[in-house]
Amino acid sequence: MSEDPSPSGMRGNEEIDPGAPIEELATFEHQASGDFPARIRRVIQRRSAVSHLASFSWNTPFLILLEFWTVLLDALFPKALRKDQRR
Repeated sequence: MSEDPSPSGMRGNEEIDPGAPIEELATFEHQASGDFPARIRRVIQRRSAVSHLASFSWNTPFLILLEFWTVLLDALFPKALRKDQRR
């Protein structure tokens, strides 16, 4: 077993030569517009709002059904005696 702990044969501070840049890829570079962060923020907020609305629309009927079920069970099987009833 070798004593070198570095993964896959890479040495500590040795730099890897990336080679010459590809000139064809340099033509694809474009400057981002000034409102780019605001547009990204609006997209994220829109998606999270739709996600919250979908989650609320999906979970609300189940929560209402659960509440009706617990009311029905409490009506059929009361847990405590009322004051006017005797043992």
